[in-house]
Amino acid sequence: MSGLCGIIKFDGSPVDRAEVERMAARAAHRGPHGIHYYYQAGVGLACLSMDPTSDGTGACRPVVAGGERVVFVADARLDNRDECQQWGSQAAVISSGTSQDGALPIDAELMLGALLADGERRPGRLVGDYAYALWDAERLELRLSRDAMGMRSLYYRVELGRVLFATEVKQILAANNAPRRLNEQAVAWHLAGMQTPPGCVFYEGIEEVKPGEEVLINMLGHVRQRTVWHPDPDKRIRYRDEREYAEHFRELIVDAMRCRLRARGRVGVSLSGGMDSGTIATVAGWLVERGESTSKVCAYSWAFNEFFGCDERENSYRMADRYGIPIHEIPAEETRPLVNDAAHEPDEDDPFMMMYQAFVSRGLSTAAADRITVMFYGDRGDMICGNFLSDIPGMLSAGLISQAYRELLLLSRIHGQSRISSVSRYILRPTIASVVPPRVISKYRRKVLWLRLLAARKDDIHAHQLRAGPGGRVGMHVRNSFLDRAKLPLQDPIYAAAAVWKQAAVRQRYICIFAPFLTRGLIYNERECAKYGIEYSDPWSDRRIAEFILACPQHYVNRATEPKRIARRAMQGIMPDDAIRSARKTSPSPLYEEALRNQAYAKVMQLITNSCCKERGYIDEVMLQKKFSDFVHGKTPYFDIWSIISLEKWLKKYWCQL
Repeated sequence: MSGLCGIIKFDGSPVDRAEVERMAARAAHRGPHGIHYYYQAGVGLACLSMDPTSDGTGACRPVVAGGERVVFVADARLDNRDECQQWGSQAAVISSGTSQDGALPIDAELMLGALLADGERRPGRLVGDYAYALWDAERLELRLSRDAMGMRSLYYRVELGRVLFATEVKQILAANNAPRRLNEQAVAWHLAGMQTPPGCVFYEGIEEVKPGEEVLINMLGHVRQRTVWHPDPDKRIRYRDEREYAEHFRELIVDAMRCRLRARGRVGVSLSGGMDSGTIATVAGWLVERGESTSKVCAYSWAFNEFFGCDERENSYRMADRYGIPIHEIPAEETRPLVNDAAHEPDEDDPFMMMYQAFVSRGLSTAAADRITVMFYGDRGDMICGNFLSDIPGMLSAGLISQAYRELLLLSRIHGQSRISSVSRYILRPTIASVVPPRVISKYRRKVLWLRLLAARKDDIHAHQLRAGPGGRVGMHVRNSFLDRAKLPLQDPIYAAAAVWKQAAVRQRYICIFAPFLTRGLIYNERECAKYGIEYSDPWSDRRIAEFILACPQHYVNRATEPKRIARRAMQGIMPDDAIRSARKTSPSPLYEEALRNQAYAKVMQLITNSCCKERGYIDEVMLQKKFSDFVHGKTPYFDIWSIISLEKWLKKYWCQL
């Protein structure tokens, strides 16, 4: 991925070039193909270019228009280039000043042309992964925006008389006199299941542009935010034959892969034996076989030699062998969580880390040695068309009575519930939730919780359990005094955003697709890939796919009796039939849990003894150690300690020594 940074001074005074260069240097790995600077009165910008495209259209460099009245920088992969070129043909002629004769326009040039043609509507019609900054010297206005699915990051800081913006938080921290103040509400969100919502940054005074948002900042430093794209809650797709949904989905996922295979050289796929990464690998191989792509595909897969129940190589090879895709096996036992400290170093931007970071790093280092230019992951696939979401009311409405009955029986067995309880959970509650407005249900629940909280005010532990919203997700080891001062809201923003969807099943799907934990994971993976000079790509995170899935009847998307139903049917003829039948959801969690109990036990105890979290009043360390000990000795089957571990490592490296 490329990178951006810049300083805008509203009084037109010169920008300190050394300051911009320091900001660029903090993410220099994002510029293997050059760092391009641009300066004019009151403006200093840097583009760090990492262009994986075969035709040079993904280059990142400043673009100007209107006699330098407008300057534009973008870290982007634009998927609707033809449309943007048509829109921009009606605008002023654009010149970056660096294009070669006969070269295709870069994505940033086409984006600026579209924005100049219609700045109000066009941002919402840009399709792809991007983050951009547009400075209008005539209006003295800065516009910052980010793609709808949150695949690129963009942060900013408004100061007296100037604005700073950058791809990574650490770049802003490199600016003159940038304060370092910890945002404790972000810490509380992290401890509440690592569900830090978009827009919540771990440094006070630094803001994040949210996915699908444009931020406008004028010469007085006034900030206005507007949503430029969100899925339409009233859109519905109704086909007479279920096969048409699968055909439509197949067209979308194939096109999403085409857009992302504009790659120079070889591309990699992090391949398991499941439908998500398997779809990516086989569609890529299918496109090469048809002559639609020349990118050679390589796969990188976990090889479990001790935890055989986690191993998916048999199905991975079914998929890869069909298209002659070589697989590089990465021994899972050599990537145990926390065993190698160097493989689990937090980034300065935030404490979010994957517990399987060692595997990600090992895969990327191997891919970099293989000269891979783009690495494909199926990160959003499970949330797009899986995640155990069921829609029995929808099946009943469609007249699928016998299928709904089988679905209910299977769900009852999976969750160990009686049939009466299952009817309540999977039929009555979703039906009521589809009829009664979510705000009414939420308001009622908050009132009940508030009354119970008042009744339990003298019992600190009981009160802890009765907290509403994200505060109710934190473990008992998190101190109530910290939660009180962090002031988490009574409802997650994602649930408030989902309230506009009328059907309960679609509402749940929306929450899955745009879950904050997932969005943070995507940004984490993007940062990791950039460190190795590789572009991160997830075809499942295509807004056209998300929009389609949300408009579909959910019982055609996924069922307990046929997980990822729409994907399995769409891949017929592309993925081998035996691979489709064998694809299943397998978790590598035994590797993590075994590491906590054995190889990494001493390191975990070191992290949670006399910790920074305790010193700052975030946790009750005695209770935390007791709960961890219970987990280690098998008294509790599972204990979510990763949020504490990742936070503690981050605090120790970037805060405790300050």
